[in-house]
Parts: sequence; C-alpha cells; structure tokens
Amino acid sequence: MDQGEKSYRRFLSGDWEGLREIIDEYYDGLVAYLNRYLRNLDDAEDMAEETILTLTTRRPTFRGEASFKTWLYGIGRNQTCAYLRENHRTVVVSPEDLNETAATQESAMDGLVREENQKLVRTAMERLPEEYRQILALRYYDEWSVSEIATAFGKSRHSVNGTLRRAKKALKQELKQEGFDHEIA
Repeated sequence: MDQGEKSYRRFLSGDWEGLREIIDEYYDGLVAYLNRYLRNLDDAEDMAEETILTLTTRRPTFRGEASFKTWLYGIGRNQTCAYLRENHRTVVVSPEDLNETAATQESAMDGLVREENQKLVRTAMERLPEEYRQILALRYYDEWSVSEIATAFGKSRHSVNGTLRRAKKALKQELKQEGFDHEIA
C-alpha cells in the first residue's frame, strides 16, 4: 500500500489530515499534468481543485488496481476531458522543456543549441496525434511506467507498448523533417 492510498483511507475514516497529505503530495504534479491538456495554468489549477473536491464529496473507491497517483491523475484527466467537451475546446498537449543542466555548467553556445533542440522537439510533438503526445509526455516527461499509462488510458500494456513504439517512430520522422539529428531512446 503506497502512502497516497494510506492517506486516502485515513481521510475516508474521518481523518482530514489524510486529505491534506494528499494535497501536499499530489496537487502540484496534478496541476502540471492537467496543464498539458488545457495549456492554461489557471484552468489546470481549477481542474485539480475539482479533482480534490471529487475526493471529498463523492469519495470514489480506490481499488488498488494502479498506484494511487495514477488513479488520482485518471480522475483529473476524466474531469478535464469532460470539461473540454462541454466547452467545445480541443485537447492540446505542450510538453515540458527537456531536462536542463545547471546554467553555470553550460557555455552560451551549448545553451542556445539546447534551447533550439527543445523548440524542435516541442514543434514536432505538436504535429503528432493527441494520443501519441499524451503517451510520450507521460512516459518520458512524467516518467510513468507502461503499466501506469495503461491503467490511466484503460488499455493493455501490450497496446500501450505498441502505441509508444509508433509514437516514437512518428516523432523521429517529424524530427528528421526539422533537421534534428539526435537519436530518440
């Protein structure tokens, strides 16, 4: 049983400290995750708050089929998708910047090259189908396991692995068109 599940069980038993622990542990990451769908930090914060409100009012059952984090993010994702459908908005994912080394350790030229490469990756990812963008972002930016992604999307691991392979291949093709010459892991 992970800490999130323990906190949630305590909250369900009447200990509001458990809910505070959930908010402290997961809120910021949930906002960042939902912001990939909404591309608006204020809306992402609102949807994260709606997700927490769902925990307090509906008290959904956590079955332990995935990690607590995956389950919580899935609730947030479902609510965000419903919000976007209701408001006739399109889901657009903007991947976070690639990991940076400390600025003091980089030369000015290295920084410029890195920044240009990040722009190329972001541009290439924006041209991919939505499902590819989502799976790539979850796997490589958020470092989710294939099992966590499968649970969040309601798919099998085999299906997610196949989609991940196709997404990486499509991203590689897009990057080649942009002149990006680095290998994708």
